[in-house]
Amino acid sequence: MTEQDLIIQYKDGEGKITERRISDIQPEHSRAIEAFCHLRNARRSFYVPRILTAAYADSGEVIADLYACFGLPEPEQKKQSAIFEPDATGRIRGHSAEAYKGQRNREKRALFRRFLLRAIARAYKEKFFALFDGKCFKCASTRELVMDHHVPMIKGGHLVPGNLVSLCSICNNSKLDLDPEDFYTPEELERLKLLLEQERQLFELQFDRERWENDREAYLLDLGVQPDLVHEILYNPEHIDYVGFSRSSHATIHVSLNLSGE
Repeated sequence: MTEQDLIIQYKDGEGKITERRISDIQPEHSRAIEAFCHLRNARRSFYVPRILTAAYADSGEVIADLYACFGLPEPEQKKQSAIFEPDATGRIRGHSAEAYKGQRNREKRALFRRFLLRAIARAYKEKFFALFDGKCFKCASTRELVMDHHVPMIKGGHLVPGNLVSLCSICNNSKLDLDPEDFYTPEELERLKLLLEQERQLFELQFDRERWENDREAYLLDLGVQPDLVHEILYNPEHIDYVGFSRSSHATIHVSLNLSGE
């Protein structure tokens, strides 16, 4: 473990490369470090495979073996393009990147399909993040929150209630395919148990068509959809999610779960 400041080139999850000076470096887990980032003026997590180059700030000497420098175990060699999806038994088999993306999208659609309307899906997504106090569970950041697989897809995890954790994009990029036990502390795992159980209960909603037809406005409000959005989707035919305020307006519910941005 080095006690010297380093100058690194770091590639974030969006592919942006920045040069950063880091100091007070500590191992976080087998493939990540925590350090003070002078660019952000805060302590940050850095996923070692995303460090493109590193050199000592004082001498400029390039560091050839980052894992040895940080006191981390050498990673096991992985197969090239090892992208995975669960098979019929729920286990994992090697597959293409396109198949992996397709599997994730199918699971995403299935997760929100129970809500039928995009407005309800959004309301429940907000309720999900509210379970985590609107913060990243790992670092408490409130920026760029995502639903992360608790057990990674590569390890057989699915995008289902009870396997979702609120993480910021930085922590999500640090975790990647790590097992929960390799990313979270025992205390964090213990706190997660209750949240994951509450999450299962949150997503137990079954769309009540009788209540929907009796009073659409009251039903949407009870489910947590914002009043201004309720008014738009019931009374504004120009709104993308318009369904009408009564059965006579629309013979069926027009499901519009375009979840690519959810």
